Formats: sequence, C-alpha cells, structure tokens
Amino acid sequence: MKNNNYSQLSPLLDPRLDIGQYVYLLLLVFVVLLFTACSNNPAEEEASSVGMEFFEGSFEGALQLAANEEKLVFVDVYTTWCGPCIVMQDTVFPQPKVGEFFNSRFINFKLDAENEAQNGPEIAATYSINVYPTYLILDSDGNEIARASSLMTGEQFIAMVSQMLGETESSFEQLQERYAAGERGHEFVQQYLMDAIVDFSKKEYPRTDMAKLQEYWDEQQYYSDAASAYFARKAFPELLNPTDVHLILYYKDKSPRGDKMVELVLEHFDEFVELSSMSAMSQFFLNATWYASLDAAQSRERDYGFYIDELEQEPLIRVAEYERNRDPESGLVPEAMRETIDLIYYRVTAQWDEIFMHYKELLSADPETLDAEQYNSAARSLMSSPDEEHRQFVLQNVETAFSLDSKNPLIAVTYIELLSINDHTEDIHEIVEEFKESLSDSAADKERLEIFNRIAGNILNAPAETEVQDHGHGHDHDH
Repeated sequence: MKNNNYSQLSPLLDPRLDIGQYVYLLLLVFVVLLFTACSNNPAEEEASSVGMEFFEGSFEGALQLAANEEKLVFVDVYTTWCGPCIVMQDTVFPQPKVGEFFNSRFINFKLDAENEAQNGPEIAATYSINVYPTYLILDSDGNEIARASSLMTGEQFIAMVSQMLGETESSFEQLQERYAAGERGHEFVQQYLMDAIVDFSKKEYPRTDMAKLQEYWDEQQYYSDAASAYFARKAFPELLNPTDVHLILYYKDKSPRGDKMVELVLEHFDEFVELSSMSAMSQFFLNATWYASLDAAQSRERDYGFYIDELEQEPLIRVAEYERNRDPESGLVPEAMRETIDLIYYRVTAQWDEIFMHYKELLSADPETLDAEQYNSAARSLMSSPDEEHRQFVLQNVETAFSLDSKNPLIAVTYIELLSINDHTEDIHEIVEEFKESLSDSAADKERLEIFNRIAGNILNAPAETEVQDHGHGHDHDH
C-alpha cells in the first residue's frame, strides 16, 4: 500500500469502530503527538532560537571567560551613531543561525569605542580601530587573530568569519577572474557582488598611507560601478527580492536623494521594508537625505532643506520616527539635521551674524549642560568671520573648550589655527606644550598625539615632527 502522511491515522477511519473506541483512539493519537513534540531536547530548542549572546562584563572578563571555556573572543567594536553598526545589531546578531555559529565558537563582546565607562577609547586605540563597525577575533590573551568590517547579511557574516578562522575557503578569486573575462549572467553577477562584500570587508582601511588608501577607494568604486551596471541590466521588478534589495542598500548606501535608484527605492518603500528591515531603510534614507542636503547647502542652493522637509511626510516620516525612537539625541533626526545643514549653508554664504546668534543663544544655557565640543564648534564655525566681535567670541570659546578638554587633538588644532589667524603666533608653542603635557603613554593618548601631529603639521605649514616632538609618545600604531 502506498505510504502517505495519513497512514498512521488509518485506524481512525475504520467504519467498524463505535464512538467510544473512536474517541479513545483520537485521544491516544493526541497524547502520542504531544509526547513526541515535547520530547525534543529543550537545550537544543533554546540554542537554535536565540541569536548571538554577548558577555555583559568587562573586556578583561570576556578574555578570562574565553580562557576558561577554551574559546576565542569575538568583539563588535561600534559607536552609537554608526549606521551599519545599528543595522547589524538590529537585524543580523539576533538571527538564530548566526547565534548558533558564534555562540559555539566565541565569547562575544560588544565594545562601544566612545564609552569611557567601558574603557572603549583605550581598547579601540590599542587595536588601532579606524572604521566602524570593526569585528575583531582575538585569542584569550587578547592577541588579534583577524579583523573585518562592513554591513552584511547573516549568511555573509557567517561565511566571512568562517573564512577568517580557516574553516572554509573563499572562491572569490575565481569569481573575480570570470567577471574580468566578461561573464555577465544575472545569477553569476549577483553572487559575484555578494561575495565581493565579504572579500572587501576583510581588507584593512589604510588611514595614513595615501597610496594604499587610494587603492582601497578605487577597489570600492570598482565594485560600486559593477553593482550599478548590474542594476541597470535588470528590470526593476526583478530586483524585488531579498538578495538584490540587500545589494542595493549596500552599494547605494550614502547615495543622495535624487539618485535614480534611491528614488525608485522610495517609490517601492513598503516592498523594500518587507524585503529588508525598517532599521536598514531608516539608515539608508537618513543618509540619502543628509548627503543630498549637504551637497545643496555647499552649492549655495536656497532650497537645500527640501529633502529634510520630506522626512516629515509619508513614507519617510516613518524612518524619522524610527530613528527618533532609537535615539532621541541622534544627529539624523530632521530637527538636528536641519540645524547642522543651516549652519553649513550660513558658513558657505558668509552669513556670519546668523551663526553668531545661533551659538550665542546655544552657549547661554547652563554651563553644566555644555561640553567642550560645543564650544569648539562655535569657534570653528565663525573662524573665517572678519567681524571683530565674532573674532573675540571665537577666541573666548576655543579657550573655554581647551580648558574643558586639553587632550582633544581637534580642539588643540582649532586653538593653534585661531592663534595663527589672529597673529598670536607667540602663544602657539605654549598651547602645543600644554596639549602634550596633558597626554599619558596610553594607547588612546598616543593616537590623539598622532592625529594632532598629522593635522597641526599642515596648519603650521611645516612637517608635524618638526613642530611637535614626540616626547615619548610613539607613532608605532598601524591606523
């Protein structure tokens, strides 16, 4: 007799059974099925339904736990404002398949690179973190085994780390050869672009080597051009699938509003949300709005705020609300974005009084609510104003900023730049020395000195090493 899914219930269909026997057998089958459903290993069920589990203690505690459990350490180095970090934490880390892979191999640890309470700046500087997110794989002694970065899908994330651990090998080199030879089938190019994300994510960002940095940018542009050509060859409805939506949100990230593909995504907003996530779409359109508004303001276009206004209309009001609920202090909510873009427009159009009035009102608040960077921002925004009152306001604010945070290299650079502009060159050496003396031998302070030397050298129109001596704070970090 042919076997089928109903064969085990065939006794229930026997017409010879009376109602009592029928009910009895029905209850028996129900109990058997219930027992079968409940007899699965609860630990296995739980393990398969959770995402990545992150250690909640200190970094040192994570290393110790890894030693005790004979595991490696996975570190997600992030910041609260980093778009790809937000999307990875919202949509990839919680996936059960990702949790199953990572939890069995690693003690997972999240490090906010800007959180002093977590010692984030020092740990990030120790590992020369240049981009966010950065994913570190460490042994239990804290030695780096591998690193990578970027936004990706759960499958890509697992594939990337599997390759970093040597568990699997990448076939991207073969795909690269086939693409270079002219192969352009849709299915092939889709896989090529997906694997390019994984391969490129493992490349280190060479921040201080300009030749290598240009090579890095050129390779990034090469893949972006390949993606644009791929999108153009497919009818738009054919792109409405999870893989192509991911490719669009990745390769068109930071493309401004007005870009043809960005506007097509907006027209199909709900479909893209369904095929990705509101988290991903929020970051995509907030970035698109920011770059379009920035470009318009810097080009002196009077309607530079047009796209910001559209964040208050459907469907984009949903991405603005999503971001506001995620972080009320975000610089990408419409009101904060407009304030920043307004100031940029005022600066490029030399509306110094507008900037002056803005900061005069802002800095009249309770000093306890203000920080050094706000005073420094006021100084930098009015730095080019020829007005004497503005110049005095600028010097006053940079002095306040430096007194609040003399270890901040950007504040120190603003200070010496303003002293140079105002012909107070005799005071520059004193500020440089005060900045250096505030630093320790920590990794974070060595990085601060490296940043200061690099920028200050350009401002003073001389090699940084000539103007600012090391005094024991080394430059041996590969940033």
